[in-house]
Amino acid sequence: MKKLKKSDLFYWFFAVLPFLISAAFYSRVPDQIAVHWNSAGAADGYASKAFGLFALPAIILAAAVLVKIMLKIDPRSQNIDRSPQMRGISLWFVVILANAMDIFVILSALDVRFNMNMIVTALVGIGIAVIGNYLPKCKFNYTMGIRVPWTLASESNWEKTHRMAGPIWVAGGVLIALSGIFSRMWLSYLSLIIMVVVPMIYSYAIFRRGN
Repeated sequence: MKKLKKSDLFYWFFAVLPFLISAAFYSRVPDQIAVHWNSAGAADGYASKAFGLFALPAIILAAAVLVKIMLKIDPRSQNIDRSPQMRGISLWFVVILANAMDIFVILSALDVRFNMNMIVTALVGIGIAVIGNYLPKCKFNYTMGIRVPWTLASESNWEKTHRMAGPIWVAGGVLIALSGIFSRMWLSYLSLIIMVVVPMIYSYAIFRRGN
């Protein structure tokens, strides 16, 4: 049986850590806790503490397992190995966010006051900016990156689209983080639309020009 690398053990420890944190604080939180917050950061949805403390970690753990499997069985897995930064970010982004969210939910349940929407949006924006920084180095594969029909049809299209999209994602991530800090969610939505639509149009334009 193949031994797990130290990096994998480290990763899986943090993937299950939210369960341990939730279990440690389970008896200290009320029976009903906040699980959803509006755009102003005020709690507007509640659930049982069992659901609030363990459902999100379970979903995130399932996502972490799925991402690991997809990266492993990808027909272009050798290209993924050539993009170690993107591979690491793809795996760790979800795990780090899960741990942060679990801590925030517990703090909210313990009546610690803060703007959940602002913090989470800022974290997501920073993560997107980091991904954008390494996006141009992402090699052709079927699991991570900008996977639209035209990039998946041509390695040249893939490379050109990812080089173009990288700076847009960095800028978009920064704007999303700022939109959370300054409570301007419209800026976050606009940034996401630009980050998705512009690379798609660019990729299609390359495809049309090639034909």
